[in-house]
Amino acid sequence: MHVFPGEVWTSVGALKGVLRDAAYRHRPYTLLSPSARAECLGTDSGITDDHPQVDTVGPYDAVVVGLAPSVLDYKHLNTAFRILVGEHENEKRRADPLSPFSTSVTTSRPPLIALHKARYIQASDRALSLGPGPFVAALEEASGTRAQIVGKPTKLFFETVVKSFGDDTLSLAPTETVEGAVMSDGGGKDGSRVRRSGRIAVVGDDVSADLGEGAIELGLWRVLVKTGKYRTGDETREGVVPPDEVCDSFADFVDRFLDQGRFFNPRSSAGV
Repeated sequence: MHVFPGEVWTSVGALKGVLRDAAYRHRPYTLLSPSARAECLGTDSGITDDHPQVDTVGPYDAVVVGLAPSVLDYKHLNTAFRILVGEHENEKRRADPLSPFSTSVTTSRPPLIALHKARYIQASDRALSLGPGPFVAALEEASGTRAQIVGKPTKLFFETVVKSFGDDTLSLAPTETVEGAVMSDGGGKDGSRVRRSGRIAVVGDDVSADLGEGAIELGLWRVLVKTGKYRTGDETREGVVPPDEVCDSFADFVDRFLDQGRFFNPRSSAGV
């Protein structure tokens, strides 16, 4: 399927933007898959310092964590922890007057950045496996640092996507990305927030990692699909805000979405 720039939004793309725009973009210590790392630190990102994963030269200025099972082990996590608390050997060179990286300027601790904090994913064998969330939580707990989450379900991520639809109005034609991404059908269910009729729906198979936090804060129409890592009863788990709608699959949602009478008639649409 051919897609145009701006039609697909991912957490990796959001991370690339953060690293490009932030002052600590030059030397992040990355716990990312090779493809994600290449996309974020590639020559087209404006970052030219293609240092190896285990660097023995200068201090790092951020720790970035994504879904990368091959590097989410004790060795790499401990290195990330040491960077966050200023105990990494590269950081100590900053205080060495004989080091080329020596400086008398007091610097703040490197930030911890995570693509997302999903607790689990569905692996290729269709069984649930650990996501990056538990590893990010471990680094937060050990270092006393709160991670900056750049992907869904943060409010900023969803706001960025919604704004890309246009300043004045949203297209009535659905805009499809990937499972867990945003779709527009004409606005948001809360007219006071988006100043237009209709709704913006976010569709995903994880009621927390896809449909939580920002999706709730922004009043998006939260649609849970019973595919992927969905498990029976997810929508009624303790502590979970129930979704606005549950569909058997994304295709099922599309069929409902295309039901003009149901989706575009305010009087027959729930929550409008």
